[in-house]
Amino acid sequence: MYQVLKITRSVATNSVDLLNLNTETKDLNCFDDSGLKGLENFDFMEEENIYDCKLLLFGEFEKNSTGLGIEVTIIDKDVMVGNRKCFRVLIDSDVYYILESDAKDIEVKEKMHYTFSRKDIVQVENVVHPVFLR
Repeated sequence: MYQVLKITRSVATNSVDLLNLNTETKDLNCFDDSGLKGLENFDFMEEENIYDCKLLLFGEFEKNSTGLGIEVTIIDKDVMVGNRKCFRVLIDSDVYYILESDAKDIEVKEKMHYTFSRKDIVQVENVVHPVFLR
């Protein structure tokens, strides 16, 4: 469960700061462009309220184990978020999601390095990001 600390709304995308209530990790500047993609979106979220959220890491797996990316532990390989196959991963004690398609052409192991540029909100409560429904 996440508490919304701050929402910075804009025309194109929103930036949302979240606090993971289970681990006390702050996930800052989470990307929300759900309002651009469909009528059902995350605009209902309000600061200080608590929601069940899924955060997707947007990036790529390292192919040559340079160790530059962050180490993720894949805890589930067959998770569906909407209509998209994802991996459920751990970074320390925090759960995130990575698109299965990010692992094409590489051998999937339990522990891998992943470089990401942002965290995207892909599900809040039972509302799934419209792109994940296609």
